[in-house]
Amino acid sequence: MKLTVSDGGLSGHAALLRKHIARRIAVEEAPGGMRVSLSVDPTLGAPESYRISHAAGVWQITGTDESGLYFGIGKFLHTAVWTETGFTPKETGRIIAPACSFRAIYFAVHLYNYYANAPTAELAEYLEELLLWGYNGIVLIIPVIDLETFDEPLFHSAVEKSRTIFGLAKSRGIQCGIIICPNQGVKSSPHRFDADPSFDPIGNVRGNAGRNLCPSKPGARAHLREIWDTMLSQYADVGLDYLVTWPYDEGGCGCAECRPWGARAYPDLAKELFTVAKTYYPKLQTIISAWTFDRPDDQGEYAGLYARLNGDLKDTDYIMVDAHGSYPRYPLEHPVVKPVVNFPEISMWKLYPWGGFGANPLPERFHAIWNSAKAILGGGMPYSEGMYEDISKIQFAGYYWEPDRAWEDIFAEYIGYECASDPDVIADAIEMIRLIEKNHVLVGEGSAPDYEASDRADALARSIDARLDGRKPWRWRILYIRAVTDKKRYDYYRDHLSGPYALEDLRHFGADFMAEDAEAQTLLKELCGYYHSVPFNGTNQHTLPFVGGKTVLGHSGTYEEVKRKRGEI
Repeated sequence: MKLTVSDGGLSGHAALLRKHIARRIAVEEAPGGMRVSLSVDPTLGAPESYRISHAAGVWQITGTDESGLYFGIGKFLHTAVWTETGFTPKETGRIIAPACSFRAIYFAVHLYNYYANAPTAELAEYLEELLLWGYNGIVLIIPVIDLETFDEPLFHSAVEKSRTIFGLAKSRGIQCGIIICPNQGVKSSPHRFDADPSFDPIGNVRGNAGRNLCPSKPGARAHLREIWDTMLSQYADVGLDYLVTWPYDEGGCGCAECRPWGARAYPDLAKELFTVAKTYYPKLQTIISAWTFDRPDDQGEYAGLYARLNGDLKDTDYIMVDAHGSYPRYPLEHPVVKPVVNFPEISMWKLYPWGGFGANPLPERFHAIWNSAKAILGGGMPYSEGMYEDISKIQFAGYYWEPDRAWEDIFAEYIGYECASDPDVIADAIEMIRLIEKNHVLVGEGSAPDYEASDRADALARSIDARLDGRKPWRWRILYIRAVTDKKRYDYYRDHLSGPYALEDLRHFGADFMAEDAEAQTLLKELCGYYHSVPFNGTNQHTLPFVGGKTVLGHSGTYEEVKRKRGEI
């Protein structure tokens, strides 16, 4: 295909457009083919907005600013109808502007998952793709949870990876931020500072990960200040735009001086941390997270934090609200005191290992949660542990731009670009995803799977795969692997598992049989390649696939050993 791009001095944008076209088709920069013109017009509309139009044989992509032009290029690529040799773009028909200004993605670059394992260059490419889908921010974390001290190689390699990613992000106009849990220590922090874990009275709801320290103990705040300074100083030359504080998982103390944590000691530390951070980054925007507040519901955390946000924390820019399940009620039932952003849990829900059997689309679940809260939301930051929830990242990006958009419409654009533009393929893929989610919910909530649904999803996956000819992008393959391995798991459950633990085994493990299934082994090894991982071995991250041998179940041993402990054999 012949192409001529007039960039008006916006050479970086033009290079990005050419690169992504060349990934799909053979393209030659020459007269006589498609003509595309790129421009920035500050009078066009709101910040980050864009328009795609076609007149006099020229496709015009115009952004209000350089960020808007990137988003326009993304829409130009994603909505086109692609063939093996060319593509036909579509006009927007209007100026498109994002409804939400805060649209960040959080890469969990710790826990030995995809982000920790993948080469930095690959992560930079992935971030660039998410930019084209509409994200304007990237948030990372220094893996304090894994560190004995700040002298070890893991710290330096993690910082270097994050600095490289931030550098690429800044070159594309993407804003950068980090998360700091204000009372998190390293593994070697003195035990005299240890927090009281009774902040989680009903057990494993808020989590008790890492070394949580009590800021009320003498000397603890000075120790925490040293940790904050170490982390904040790593990006002085790169620059940070956001700082997010975190209350739980890492975080929390239940002593008399600190509780209720979310209304008392946590806001105190957040205020102090924000003050310190702005000595490094004066223009920093601050976000205080209320993750899993008021569990159980009599803690008074939301009420206390809201009072602080109207008082001594009034300069905080955002409050981040979300939880493991449905959207928290308090922010929906009380006046908004600060712009509210969400933290969608797209990585971990019910089935284990998360991502270990491929993609985990849950569009109906996420659509319901989004609709319950969209009236108060000004954006968000999905929590991502890997590439397996890529399609859910795009679902939320779609909402941040158009809050009332149907998930089917978002997925049709995603599948049309990432997999195939054939309308029949798009329709079949959406049906397949519905069926995958149906069984994910059934099994995840303790019911037997719908075997007709898994049979149909498997058949659709194989049919679509056969129609894709030679192009089999990883985004399609992880959906395909999920549909095919689901059928194998569910059939095995029906034919071979019995007893009171059968559904539990299916929900949490369910891969032991795959050691003798050649196709399953091939597919799971393919996943390992995408994830840059070794097979799951019970001591590494929970998103990795099982491959070969007997399945290892968490830290409990092989499936055979677990059965013996249960008295089943």
